[in-house]
Parts: sequence; C-alpha cells; structure tokens
Amino acid sequence: MEELAYVVILNWNGAEYIRDCLRSALAQTYPHYRVLVVDNGSTDASRAIIQDEFPEATFLGLPENLHFARGSNAGIRKALEDPDCAHVVTLNNDTRVDPEWLMELVRGATRGVAMVASKLFLMDRSRILNSTGLSIAPDGSGLDRGWSQRDEGQYDEAFDVFGPTAGAGLYTKEALDAVGLFDEAFLAYYEDLDLAWRIRLAGWEARFAPQAIVHHKFSASYGSGNPMRVYLCERNRIWNLVQNYPWRFAGMAIPWNVARNIAGPLPWDHPSATHEKGGNLKAGSVAKAMARARIDGYAGIPRALEKRRSRVAQSRVDPRTVGTWLRRYGVGFRESVLA
Repeated sequence: MEELAYVVILNWNGAEYIRDCLRSALAQTYPHYRVLVVDNGSTDASRAIIQDEFPEATFLGLPENLHFARGSNAGIRKALEDPDCAHVVTLNNDTRVDPEWLMELVRGATRGVAMVASKLFLMDRSRILNSTGLSIAPDGSGLDRGWSQRDEGQYDEAFDVFGPTAGAGLYTKEALDAVGLFDEAFLAYYEDLDLAWRIRLAGWEARFAPQAIVHHKFSASYGSGNPMRVYLCERNRIWNLVQNYPWRFAGMAIPWNVARNIAGPLPWDHPSATHEKGGNLKAGSVAKAMARARIDGYAGIPRALEKRRSRVAQSRVDPRTVGTWLRRYGVGFRESVLA
C-alpha cells in the first residue's frame, strides 16, 4: 500500500489562480493522498471559492495573514496529526501541477532521502525554468537551480540537489519530526533553505524528480520588485549563514557578498524575474530595504546563535562534509551575478 501524502497549500488572496491550483492538485494519479488548504486570512473571494467549490479538500482557516512560514507550519502540523501521514508536500497556491506530479515526488523519496524537489516552469513563459532545486552560496544565500534557463533537456535526469523550494517540495514526516518545521522567525523567503540545511545536517539527503512538473506564477504574493521581498531575503540570508554554516566557511561570506552586490543586480531583482510593468526596484528603494535588513539581521544574531548551538549538538556531519556541499551544490560567483 502506498504511503499517505498530504499536499499542504497555503492560500492568501489567491482568487485569480486557486481554482487551477486545486483542480490540478485534486487530479493526481497517486492513489493515497489528501489536500489540505490553509487560508492565510484572505480578504478576497478565494476563501469562499475553496470552501464552496472544493469540498474534497480539508480547509484550515487562519484569522489573519501569518505569512509563509507560520501559515505553512499550521497546515503541516495539522497534517502530521494524522498517524498515517508519511510525507508532507508544500505547494504554492499560484501553481498548476501535472497529474503525475505527486507520484513522481513520492517515488523519489527512497531510503535516506528526506526531501524531493519538483521541476518548476514559469507559468507565463513557455519552457522557461523557475527551479529544479536549491543551490547554495558562500554568503548564506541560495538560488533556484536552472533559474530562467530554457528547458532543453539539461535537467531530465534524477540526481542529488541540496534541497527543494517550498513552493513545490516533499518532506518526509520522519525528518520533520526530527528537525522541526519552517523557522517562523524568517516570515517568508529562505525558510525552505534553512530547513534544507537542518535536514541535511541531521544526515538526510535530497533528490530532484524531473517528471514532477509544476507551472508557477512567479512572485504572485509579494510581487517582484517589492521592498519587503528584498528586505526579507537579505535579513534571512544573514540568519541562515549564522545558524547553519561552519565558522570556517562563514568567514568567506562578507567579502563574497560585498563583491556579489557590487558586481551585479540582486538575484531577486533581476529583470529576467518578471515581465510585469514596474517589476524592478529603484536603487534608492533597494538601498533602504538592504540597510534595514542588515540592521534587523544583525540584531537577531544572538537568537540565531542559540539555534546554531542546538543544531551543532545534533549534527551528524562534519565541516569537511559541508565543504563538499558548497562545492557540489554551490553556485559560482559568475553564475550568481548573472542569475
């Protein structure tokens, strides 16, 4: 009998695309799964759409917008209450998944593999990739592997990745029980990268499932070119670095990050991210968001150090292994600048 999988969809004001998302999620060929929708305090019609049109899905309504990490965790905790739950799959509400998507993800969760990444395409750009898993950088940041590339078969094989994007990623119950859920202090962005670090430090691996196809409306919630997005990515980068990187590698972060920001646009502010009008931030807005992120990020370092100590105590890998990760799953300087 196939193991039970829960697909946890976080919705916030998604009336424009939640129907397509749920129709596709509820049409999976995998025979043993449930769909759970967390509504993050929506104020549009999406809440009524979910409850009235999709009774097959379990509905969990939150009284306010708890943002991605806390909202997703509410749904994951609900899923983990089911003693038969073996896998939790997080899925953005601005997606459409192929019928074999869930089957391919579960198939990838072999022994020792606690995370499985989907193959995401940008919904409005035919055959342009959004993500094939997460890559890591020396400064604590991460990038979507394959970002903005045209799919020409270069990612058609299943192989190791550092971790999945939480926009469409599978996590095993065993791993979540061991290391915890998304870090709620992150609010949104990089919470999936931090979770991937924790799961890997605990001794598990991740795989990419090339036939687990997802079509994603990029940045539908915050919007590309949003100062809040810039702020969260930079602040959370600092915390991810402090919480997870061995000190011998954390020391590389400052010069690498300085050079990175001088050399090119921020990965989350590149023109290729969107074709929407007004999609790119002005330099002044970027500078203000970055400055505030640095201030708040540094202020949160004592708390990050506490988390670091508990993770080091539970880690099953040594710094040398982390070094191999940075080489194997790392993003090069040129690739990062051109992202």
